[in-house]
Amino acid sequence: MVSYEILVLETLLDTLLSGLSVDLVGVLRNEGVRDQSFELMRSSPELSADALEAGIGRLHIPQTGMLPKTTIIAGTTIFLHATLIEGHVSRTLVVGCRRQEFPTDDESRVLSHALLQASIGLQHARKDQGVTSQSLYKADLEEVVDSLPGLAWSSAPDGSAEYFNGQFLSYVGMSADQLRGVGWRATVHPDDIDGLAAEFRQMLSELRGGEAEARMRRFDGEYRWFLFRTNPLLDSSGALVRWYGLNIDIEDRKRAADALMANEFHLRQLTETIPQALWSATPDGVIGYLNKKGLTFMGVETKDLTEGTWWADGLHPDQVEATIGTWLRSIATGEPYQVEVLYRPPASNDYRWADVRALPMRDENGTILMWYGSLIDIHDRKTAQEDMAASENRLQLIIDTIPGMVWSALSDGGGEFANRHFRTYLGLSMDDARNWGWATAVHPEDLPDMMEAWRIMAERVEAGEVEARLRRFDGEYRWFLCRGSPLVDAAGDVKWFGINVDIHDWKLAQDELREAQAELSHMTRVMGMGQLTAAIAHELAQPLFGIVTNASAGMEMLSTEPPNIHGAKETVRRTLRDANRASDVTERLRAMYSKKDPVVELVDLNAIAQEVIGFAHGDLRKNGVSLRMHLSADLPAVRGDRIQLQQVIFNFIKNSTEAMNGVVGRSKDLEISTMREGPSHVRLAVKDAGVGFDRGISEKLFSPFFTTKANGMGVGLSVSRAIVESHNGRLWAEPNQAHGATFAFSIPADGVVIRGTFENELRQG
Repeated sequence: MVSYEILVLETLLDTLLSGLSVDLVGVLRNEGVRDQSFELMRSSPELSADALEAGIGRLHIPQTGMLPKTTIIAGTTIFLHATLIEGHVSRTLVVGCRRQEFPTDDESRVLSHALLQASIGLQHARKDQGVTSQSLYKADLEEVVDSLPGLAWSSAPDGSAEYFNGQFLSYVGMSADQLRGVGWRATVHPDDIDGLAAEFRQMLSELRGGEAEARMRRFDGEYRWFLFRTNPLLDSSGALVRWYGLNIDIEDRKRAADALMANEFHLRQLTETIPQALWSATPDGVIGYLNKKGLTFMGVETKDLTEGTWWADGLHPDQVEATIGTWLRSIATGEPYQVEVLYRPPASNDYRWADVRALPMRDENGTILMWYGSLIDIHDRKTAQEDMAASENRLQLIIDTIPGMVWSALSDGGGEFANRHFRTYLGLSMDDARNWGWATAVHPEDLPDMMEAWRIMAERVEAGEVEARLRRFDGEYRWFLCRGSPLVDAAGDVKWFGINVDIHDWKLAQDELREAQAELSHMTRVMGMGQLTAAIAHELAQPLFGIVTNASAGMEMLSTEPPNIHGAKETVRRTLRDANRASDVTERLRAMYSKKDPVVELVDLNAIAQEVIGFAHGDLRKNGVSLRMHLSADLPAVRGDRIQLQQVIFNFIKNSTEAMNGVVGRSKDLEISTMREGPSHVRLAVKDAGVGFDRGISEKLFSPFFTTKANGMGVGLSVSRAIVESHNGRLWAEPNQAHGATFAFSIPADGVVIRGTFENELRQG
């Protein structure tokens, strides 16, 4: 009878331990003893022997109903207790589990059902004490075992199967006769049968209980995982009577376990392969885990982790106290931990920067269960940041010391940055200079031109410049050249960068230079007057002679009887004509040699050339120069100062004439030509047959005071160059292939063609 009760209790304990995935199940006899040892106990492999020894093995269990609402907590384990049978001989079932959510609703239902069936079985055992164990086995045990939540079976001492409960038969869809002996092997997955048989043979040889896992085929052909648990029944002499077993469906649990193992594997792979160090610590701050990256960085092995504050040994001496203090404060307060430290692994001589962080994991009550942290090597980033900061400081120093106003602006023109020179000069703060605050420093007369220039730059998204006066902090205005250039990023956003350069002194110098050039130009004209004296006398002699002759003829015509009125009128007309010619000559000469401001107007370059030829014609004949002219009839007009352009042409003719003074044995040819140059320029060239010059000094010819002539001053050509460049043109000279040289200039055309001017004058001449 005792053996039968034990079988019922062991079956109950095995079923609950496996079916509920708890840590401990046990039975206490209610014998009036306050502290009792378990009559029977089953525990999971995860529950350490130390925990059992620490008080779980002996508990004071109050008698309660089936499922108590109170619990007993020992360590981290929650124990539920319930009375199996009240009365003369009763027992208390104790179930222990470390899961906080234990028991769930499903677990409570399983417990209630198992308690009820076990109590019924034990009551039957006491009522039928006169019945033989064999008849009791066939009756009451079958009823009890059929109701257990598992596939129960028994076998003879040799291992041949004899009995299967109703749930077993229903699950496999076979009869007991089909399963007896070794017929049950047909229900086991072919891949699992050999391992299961080997484990059972081992238990047979050692007369011990055991367990194994294998897949069993359900009646519909589906295989599910089961836990096979076996216990031997021995008689009072220790001889084997029978084997009892219980197969518990663990398919869902195994799938969950496999999934958990897979997750744990992936998590382990993640933590071991992630490119940063991960670690964990107990609530009191003892490091318990470092992944591979962490072990490598810290230069330690896993066995060394729990040995105090070993991790502080590699810290920079200046940081040890502060780092440990911060960690202890986090442990005490539960606040997140974060420090940047210099760490030197034992095998290295160099410190490296690391970012160390940790967060606490808490239970539902807020109690810290574990600290989880990371350690990131930020040395390269930190060094790069320091280098970048140093570079930015150097750049800021350069920008602030540049002798100009450096600035940046947003796409709409609003100021964003102004360097120190900008702010100091204008007397503005950075906030004042931002947006459009800088515009208050622009001279009111120059602001419209500046805004228009900015509008064009922004519209075209291209660099530009404008000159404007900016007010200094003391109120004085000075001229600046303001230049801006756009920077367009990959997204198409525009940002402007620029510099304002003080050109006030340069601008004053340019004004003085223009005045000096004008004075020099006047001097060269005056210096050339002596050489033109003969030409002037010749030009005036003809109209003056005509005036005298016509006046005499008129007097004679009026003194006759009767007076020749018609003839006198004609002579007066000719006299007026010659007087006007003389007046034109003097006016042109006065304009040529007077000091007047330049007057820009629409002029005909052919007409200007003809006027200069008229001045120099006598001098050319005196020096034996043969003149040829090739003036383009369709030459566009130009905008310029007539007198200045006359001076350039005169300087060319004068220079060429002097270059041919020493020519002997060949003709002194001088050719003056005009023509179009490209679509927008006109060109005038003077070609002589003089001594020429070496091509290597082409540029020097136009330098101030450079001359190749014994009596030259080197002024005329330099003045000519300044005049041409002020007309936005260019001037050059080149030696001819045979003899002499050609001097030429090119200036922009206005686009208006003046026709017939010179043909009429040539006819009149």
